[in-house]
Amino acid sequence: MTSDLRALVRDTGCVPLGWAGSSEEMDYLNWGDAMSPVMVALLTGLPIERVPFRSVRNRLAAVGTVAHGFEGGTVTVWGSGCSPHANPRARPAERIPYAPPPGTRIEVAATRGPLSAARLGGAEAAERAAFGDPVWLLPRFYRPAVAKTHELGVILHLSELADRAHEARPKSGLAAYDLAGVEGVRLINTCTPVSAEGLRAWVDEVASCRRIVSTSLHGMVVAESYGIPCLPLVNGREGLADVDLAAPGPVDDRFVDLYRGLGLARLSAYARQPGRRIAWKRLIAAIDATWTEKTLDEDRLVAALPLDLAPLSAPPGGTVFDLPAIRDIRFRHDVRALARAEKAARSGGLVGALRRLLPGGRRGQP
Repeated sequence: MTSDLRALVRDTGCVPLGWAGSSEEMDYLNWGDAMSPVMVALLTGLPIERVPFRSVRNRLAAVGTVAHGFEGGTVTVWGSGCSPHANPRARPAERIPYAPPPGTRIEVAATRGPLSAARLGGAEAAERAAFGDPVWLLPRFYRPAVAKTHELGVILHLSELADRAHEARPKSGLAAYDLAGVEGVRLINTCTPVSAEGLRAWVDEVASCRRIVSTSLHGMVVAESYGIPCLPLVNGREGLADVDLAAPGPVDDRFVDLYRGLGLARLSAYARQPGRRIAWKRLIAAIDATWTEKTLDEDRLVAALPLDLAPLSAPPGGTVFDLPAIRDIRFRHDVRALARAEKAARSGGLVGALRRLLPGGRRGQP
């Protein structure tokens, strides 16, 4: 039960969280994934402990399309997305539908949207769960004080990048993003330096744009939550598309989940052909003509977090990203060391269970 997680955190003074963090070999953070410990720390004021996806421990899941990756123990889901497949990175013909793994207890407190809730807990979970991506709550804690210096920001998904540099460099062949001779348009990726300051600077970069178009889910979450006019970018014949979110279409499953969680039945998107340069003025006009402000029941999402709330505030003259609780988050880990520690914990639990079966009970007395 979620009360078990609350009691555990009260006892230990830190939050066990599973998230798609960076390894020690990586010199970048993927912004959305890295915001998982940040959002939990902002709401609780507590240190965060990274726990592997495969674990026997009681742990929390928050930001990202990660819920399908957990195995073992008890996982309390708060705002996560869940893929329709247990193995989404496999070739399409080899993918299998997601179902909670044996020996895994999923507690659904909130999900990104109703699709994820139904996958994790069926129709009942979809009826009672709160919806929303936790990153949507960031404007409660941080408001960038930056000038609007770009007419349009174009946020690329990791799959479209030639590398993991902090500057956006599209893969060769993606002529859609050709900016030769174009002024006022900024390409943005989600790779940031490994620091809380790098995460903050990325928000500032997005906020410096008058409009946003994005193939990145969290690019859309940030734009929508900060009230920046925006459209998702999809593949298709170039132009504005009116998408039925209840029917198969060009919009990625993650976006459908998010916007259905906001109560939308239809969504405007902008279609482009990857091999042809986008008509940038036409795209800007499409955003101006169609975007409307979206609302999320933020209080319900916050209330669904099964932990004691102690929201942080910015220090005088600084931002929440300067607070030790955020600044000192460990964003990179030795993943192999985490796995070894988990294996040792599993072994210790097994040994303890065997000892309890011996005559004399827990002490294992002969």
